Parts: sequence; C-alpha cells; structure tokens
Amino acid sequence: MVKISFSKNMKIILLVAVLAAVVFAVFAALTFPRTVVSFSVAFTIGADRKEKEFDLPLLHGLARVEVTVQSGTALWSAKIESRNEVVWSHSTSQGGQTTYTSEWIPLESGHYNFTFGTIGIGSLEGDIKVTTKGGFW
Repeated sequence: MVKISFSKNMKIILLVAVLAAVVFAVFAALTFPRTVVSFSVAFTIGADRKEKEFDLPLLHGLARVEVTVQSGTALWSAKIESRNEVVWSHSTSQGGQTTYTSEWIPLESGHYNFTFGTIGIGSLEGDIKVTTKGGFW
C-alpha cells in the first residue's frame, strides 16, 4: 500500500479549493433560472385579464416574460407592477402559433404583480411564463 502524505500548505490549498467549489455550487443553485409564473389563458371576444403575484427570489435580478399564442388573434398586453408602479409593459397584436419572448428585465428582489390582458373581436389561447435568474446565468 502506498502512503500519500500532504504538507500543511498543500492541505490548506486543498481545503480552500473544496470550500470555493462548495460556495460556487451553492451560489449557482440559488441563482439558477426558475419559473415564478406559469398559466394558460383562453380568452374569448371582448376584454379580459388575468393577474398573478410573484416574488423575485433573493440573488435574482432579472426576469423574462414569454407569451406563447397557440391559436386565435387578439390585441394583448402584459405588465409587471411593483407597489402600483409599472416597471415593465408590452402590448402587441399576435395571432396563430407565435411566441413572444421579452429581453431580460432588470428587477430588484421583492414582490411583484404580473397582469396579462386581451381586448378585441378575436379570441386567444396561449401560455404565459415568467422566468427569473441571477448570477452569471
């Protein structure tokens, strides 16, 4: 059997490397992208809206909105509010099978309200998702 011995300095270097790897892994796990809002909509003719509340997790600073229209055509609008102040909004007319994906929106950790609404003579069926991330992702 071969015995491997480490010097005191080598043990310290190895310990620091292991601790750095653990800290990196914990940071990566805490900041990994996660879906905070996900729901389907099926709006008919007229005006309708859906609201969902979400919290931006600690160490997360970015959010992205994805709207996937599966069928129908209507004017839709989405917004993110914090303390009754709009921090992001987007409106467009989309139809057929289309996906809208926003840029990454810088937000502070905290409580938010997401609203998705439609108006028009058409109907709209789709899925809405808000994803957050932090760190280097």
